[in-house]
Amino acid sequence: MDPIEFIQKSASSIASTMHKLKLKYNPFSEKPIRGNTKFFVGRVSELREIGEILGSALHGSVANAAIVGTKGIGKSSMLNIIYYATKKQGHWVVEMTASQVTPRQFLIQLLYNILTENIITMSGTIKSDYMEHSSRILDMYRKLNNYGDKVPIHYPRERIERDLEYLINEVKSPDKLCIILIDEADQFAKKSCLSLLQFFHSFLYEEGILTFMAGSPTLMDDLTKISPPIKDRIPKIINMPPLSKDESYDLIRRRLEDAHIDGAEEFEPFTEEAIHKIVEECDGIPRKIIMTCSESISIAIRKGLTKIDEKVVKEAMHSLGISVGHQILNHLTPAQSEIVRAMAELGGSATVTQLAEYLKKSPSTIGTHLSDIYEMGYIYKEREGNNVYYKLSKELRDVLIGEDDELEM
Repeated sequence: MDPIEFIQKSASSIASTMHKLKLKYNPFSEKPIRGNTKFFVGRVSELREIGEILGSALHGSVANAAIVGTKGIGKSSMLNIIYYATKKQGHWVVEMTASQVTPRQFLIQLLYNILTENIITMSGTIKSDYMEHSSRILDMYRKLNNYGDKVPIHYPRERIERDLEYLINEVKSPDKLCIILIDEADQFAKKSCLSLLQFFHSFLYEEGILTFMAGSPTLMDDLTKISPPIKDRIPKIINMPPLSKDESYDLIRRRLEDAHIDGAEEFEPFTEEAIHKIVEECDGIPRKIIMTCSESISIAIRKGLTKIDEKVVKEAMHSLGISVGHQILNHLTPAQSEIVRAMAELGGSATVTQLAEYLKKSPSTIGTHLSDIYEMGYIYKEREGNNVYYKLSKELRDVLIGEDDELEM
């Protein structure tokens, strides 16, 4: 078959299958929300706190903030909401990732991003509001147009700092802020970034600059270990907890409604049991919910299904490693993981002696690991006569025994 024709037929087949699922497209994009708030769910208290921080900063009381939460909780989406909300108000906004190590590298990227995201158009011309400063702005832009770690030596850090100060104090409107959004800020929590963190001690006190850093729940503790004074420079911590069950259902519902063809019911093509499984297993983590739904739809398309039931969702979770059982396995050490896998191979329960013989290790070593796993609540003990059997928890049985059996059927 002609390869072009083959691709066209495959695309047509997917479109047909999608229609059978009562969807116009797969609505579960993993990309952060980009200015589109119709899929943004919950976070009322966090948004209120961010609003208060912005309001206070506009009246001279700047309090930099850390937005913290587990992986996939929605920190990047929150930064994007801040970006578009403040852009609409006319503030300068700069998006950055924590890829710099030295103050000079940070200043280079910051200065370049201020110019390209707020002052210079995509065609390379200066916005009309800033024409009176065109000569100096163009001079900066020419130096940084091909910026990187090796900016010519004739543009030293001292000059970069003066140019940045000029932009903030002379070019930016005095009633507006320069808002810096830094994602993955945990990358700063290493000894090689000490000079940069020390630079932040003064920089984060600059008038007219408000910074939001996003990172893991331990972000501030990790940064403070490297440079203790940084804690005073980022006094606000905005915690992002998991979504509630109602919010999780709402997240799925909103995306499906946007993609439904006429006549589709609320959660189609998912069955009620399938939706319940996703909400229960994904623990309110938006990225897990989105990835599970997306993979479930992909499986349904490959198999030509018209409904997505709990079995399909389990297969998706198995493929993605998202279930609670998979999370437990990821938490275990290699030695502990080897033991629970051996227990599964022995039917889900075993004595210390049986495991020692099966793994060819000493009973004392096996016993020590089993005690640790038992203390974490991932296995249970039951006495049968003179023997004590260790048994896998339901979550581990599901991922190590149950799902494999179901997927083979």
